[in-house]
Amino acid sequence: MHPPKPTDGDGQGGEPVLGAASANDPGYRASLTSGTVLGQMRSMVLVLVVAPVLILAISPLIVRDSGDRFAAGPLWAYLLLPVVAVATTLIAIRVPGPLRPGPGTPAPEVARAALMQFRQSLLLRFALSEAVILVGLLLALIEQDEPLFVLGFVLGYPALIRLTLPTRGNVERIRRRLEAKGAESHLWAALLAPGPPKR
Repeated sequence: MHPPKPTDGDGQGGEPVLGAASANDPGYRASLTSGTVLGQMRSMVLVLVVAPVLILAISPLIVRDSGDRFAAGPLWAYLLLPVVAVATTLIAIRVPGPLRPGPGTPAPEVARAALMQFRQSLLLRFALSEAVILVGLLLALIEQDEPLFVLGFVLGYPALIRLTLPTRGNVERIRRRLEAKGAESHLWAALLAPGPPKR
């Protein structure tokens, strides 16, 4: 899944307005109908974050109850989930790595690379956070203990929201990581450019 690329009038997207900054962000809700790359990505992430909630809603149908009211999953399973949650969060907050454009790389190409890294980092953060939920579901299925899935959800879903939603704060944190080696990312310019038309 590659991000929409700013192009020169080929109908797939708009040219980034170099110099655009976080101050040009109309806000999360307003951006959803703005037609910008950022608005389209925010809409996509909203769809993604609904999936774990749906899994939680149908978990009683997925996880077979052992039938013993007093039986619980093993202690190691309950200890494993916090370890997985901490490990995935520590990995997630370290992506993306800094941009390293070559000397003389045109600003639109740098913006394109920054946009690609931004989108890939969001998807990786989503996958890492959802992994906690899925590990909880797997353990619940194996041990026939639904609370294990609930614990996985409680540990994973807040991290998923915090790390994945492309709020202004998250965009800024990722921009600073991209620019950690001194390269200007032009990330806001790429995000605030018109996105490709919906089909």
